[in-house]
Amino acid sequence: MLKTDLREDQLKRARLRAEHVLEAETGYRAGHPARALPGEPRPEYDPATTTVTQRRRAKAAELKALGPAEAEMLGLAHMSERTLRRLAADSIEDIVAGCADGRWTRRGGGHPSITEEIREAIFAVRRECLQRSRISMRAKHRLLHQYVREVFPDFPTEKVPGYDTLAAVWEEWFGPDGARQRYLRTADAIGDTSARVVVHRPGQVVALDTTPLPVKVREAVFGDPVSVMLTIALDCYTHSIVAFRLTLVSDTSVDIAMLLRDVMMPLPLREGWGSEMEWPYPGVPATVVAQFAGHRVAALPFFSPETVTTDHGGP
Repeated sequence: MLKTDLREDQLKRARLRAEHVLEAETGYRAGHPARALPGEPRPEYDPATTTVTQRRRAKAAELKALGPAEAEMLGLAHMSERTLRRLAADSIEDIVAGCADGRWTRRGGGHPSITEEIREAIFAVRRECLQRSRISMRAKHRLLHQYVREVFPDFPTEKVPGYDTLAAVWEEWFGPDGARQRYLRTADAIGDTSARVVVHRPGQVVALDTTPLPVKVREAVFGDPVSVMLTIALDCYTHSIVAFRLTLVSDTSVDIAMLLRDVMMPLPLREGWGSEMEWPYPGVPATVVAQFAGHRVAALPFFSPETVTTDHGGP
């Protein structure tokens, strides 16, 4: 960062921060006894009677005593002893530039070596990598060279980005490659999974999850207590459980499929339950619901979910 990159007000704040750092390091706001201001050095910053650590602690306490608004306006908020030590170590050549806030200047120019041809090659390599087992970044870099040679034979080989540049761009564009390949393929098929979803109706998003039931159940009336797995389908709009299943062992893909069937098909009204157990659907006659389901329904609503989310479980 250069001082010419800063506005006048930002430069003044950086100089003020630098004066406090210099006073903590040397005892003088200007950084040298020859340029001492009237009244310097102050007793708590006198280098003849204090150590650097003592002066840093005194400066941190002094800045902490400032009001929050004043400290924020002067750029002196959160100036702890550790911050003073870091600023002094990072700004030996130009103390003012080192004390400037990095958010004041423009962002870097990115990666000039990523041309349109290289961009196309990187996305082609990623599409290829999604269809195979996980490979290293070195292998992806070789695939990048191979694609450029085959598709753009006139492109200079020396202008193909190096390994470090490709690794940095890959993480910026696609994130870390920590997930399993099947999850990466699913996320790529869905699209932007980081987008915020606003749930505005029942059935728009249904979340599935499986957890051990905290209590034991009996297989039969006189059977021994056993542990079971509870799988639920939760409607994210109403926060209601729209289906659940209990399995004596770990859930399988068949159990999940039957759970989704339970979401879309209502629970039958059993004999002896009585009419008060029949599930009401506002605005829909009970006969229509019964004709749709094939029987009188009770206990659970039904709908066709638009999106189903899981915890990446195998089933």
